[in-house]
Amino acid sequence: MVKYIIHSFFIVLFSVSAFAQEGLKPLTANINYLYGDLKQNSNKQSSQINYSNKATSLTLPFKDDFSYSSTQAYPLQSLWSDSSTYVNSGYAIAPLSIGVATFDGLNKFGYPYTPNLVNMSSSLPADTLTSKPINLAFAPVDSIALTFYYQARGNGDAPEISDSLLLDYYMPKQNKWQKVWYQRGNTSANTNDTIFKRGFVGVTDTAYLHDGFKFRFRNMATTAGNFDHWNLDYVFLDKNRSIIADTNYYDFAFGYVPTPLVKNYSSMPWRQYDTSDMVNKNSVFIRNNGIINGNLTYTNNFYDNTNTKIYGYNGGASPNLGIFKYNGWLNAAPLSNPSYTYNLPSMTAPAVYKIQHILYSSSTDFIQANDTVIQHQTFSNYYAFDDGSAEAGYYVNGTGGKIAAKYKTRVSDTLRAVRIYFDPVGSLNLAQSYAFRINIWQAGSNGPGSVVILRDSVMNPNYYNVGFNTFSEYTLTSPLILPAGTYYIGIQQQVAAGIVIGFDKNINHSSSLYYDSGNGWTQSSIYGSIMIRPVFGTELPLSVKENLKAKDNLFFVYPNPSNNILNIKFTTENYQKINSSNSKIQMLNMLGQVVIDENPNSENTVLNTQNLPSGIYFLTLKVNEQLVQQQKIIIQH
Repeated sequence: MVKYIIHSFFIVLFSVSAFAQEGLKPLTANINYLYGDLKQNSNKQSSQINYSNKATSLTLPFKDDFSYSSTQAYPLQSLWSDSSTYVNSGYAIAPLSIGVATFDGLNKFGYPYTPNLVNMSSSLPADTLTSKPINLAFAPVDSIALTFYYQARGNGDAPEISDSLLLDYYMPKQNKWQKVWYQRGNTSANTNDTIFKRGFVGVTDTAYLHDGFKFRFRNMATTAGNFDHWNLDYVFLDKNRSIIADTNYYDFAFGYVPTPLVKNYSSMPWRQYDTSDMVNKNSVFIRNNGIINGNLTYTNNFYDNTNTKIYGYNGGASPNLGIFKYNGWLNAAPLSNPSYTYNLPSMTAPAVYKIQHILYSSSTDFIQANDTVIQHQTFSNYYAFDDGSAEAGYYVNGTGGKIAAKYKTRVSDTLRAVRIYFDPVGSLNLAQSYAFRINIWQAGSNGPGSVVILRDSVMNPNYYNVGFNTFSEYTLTSPLILPAGTYYIGIQQQVAAGIVIGFDKNINHSSSLYYDSGNGWTQSSIYGSIMIRPVFGTELPLSVKENLKAKDNLFFVYPNPSNNILNIKFTTENYQKINSSNSKIQMLNMLGQVVIDENPNSENTVLNTQNLPSGIYFLTLKVNEQLVQQQKIIIQH
């Protein structure tokens, strides 16, 4: 996709022309995992940190479909040795199973590899996904091969003909990598290319057939932003492979997280919920990845805040379900559109309900991990249309341009803040101003009408308080009591260049999004959901916040932003835990270069930062060479 440089940052025209009033563009950074912890051993079975540093090679088969995307944003460190690719369930279109590894132009911190890249048409080395060492002490007659599925663009940015996805094999005896496969991007935007293609690469050269073999995927991309996407799925290395014969397997899988259980939002304030907000049916995305029809049973279970089961649904068995290649997503109402006679009860406090969706097959599944998907339905103190993951950035042209989303209050409530998922382009250029005001409009005859009395003070996007699936919160100068009714809440930008707000391309609430670039309000025509979340009621108690988002930290840091001194505070228990092992604290700049490398010497370790230039850094804790915690640090002199 052609990339243009405008002012101090670039704009990529994603789905509309250069003269459109509204549009989408690739994000400059990825705040879905920008400052999240790199949890080396995070999986569905265990949340415990494993400090061991195992050097034993893996054995066949090697299999990963990234179906753990709902629990972590990085590849499993039990299978992979690096973490620059983004594991997610949002960028792929019709993935073979929920979760893919996405290659782009961003490093593992979510920032561009080359923030100040001048030549926006260049393609440079970017992400790498390298397997752990594997024992391949076999003979050529064992027919070892690697298969995988890949998709260019998906919900992201199309790789150009100069961009590529590559596969290398490693020769253990020669200590040498060899390119064995590659795929170039297209001259078109790939707007109709939604198919995952299959790659089959044999491992026949005896130079590879030793203990210590590895393989790696890598991409060439424009490394100045979230560009040139490739989605990777169903990576499988084993012996006795055939390019045709071993495609005959059973595998039913979930493709996406099912749609929300409330009608008009993905999340809503608990005070505003009524049982009539519950859907009668929702959509569940199931596919048959085999080459023959099969039998399947689907169930789901609801759990409350205490993990007590409160409801169960059994869709029964559906026989002879067709394969995806010819039939698409399974279309059997008890499975794909389950009916709910159960309504979540009215609430007296915030709540998060867990819904566990499970597939049961009469035959052994090829990958059993993708037979279960966990969904959460949140009732906190905010409204949300999105699923928490941004695949693009939404903007409106023109100074004074307005963006507003439609929300309905059932009972009178106090609006006290708005959370907005801004593209962190401003964090790459701290001198640039992207000023805006938060506005609230009453309902008009066709979208927003007159402005509610409040026109809040001019603000600038705050890129510093974000984390994994979190938003920056902008507190109103004075809380505003809104009687029951319909309101439009959003921003009015104070600059000509559109301020970019995160946009979810998987859940469609375009009917609730309006914009005004100077010619009056217009309903959005772009499929997806704006990432603006108005916050109502009072501040949540700390205990409730902790329940809504569990987070295990071994240390905390202060002050942040920092000037000359940075304090790293451990509890006695945590310090004893890491002090008994080989632990190391490192500070990295935005390019991933280590600028401080020290051992924690006490429960309150102090770092001298006076010689570091002002900017954004990443503080990491490694134990036995494994990264167990990461935090973003701002240095301001």
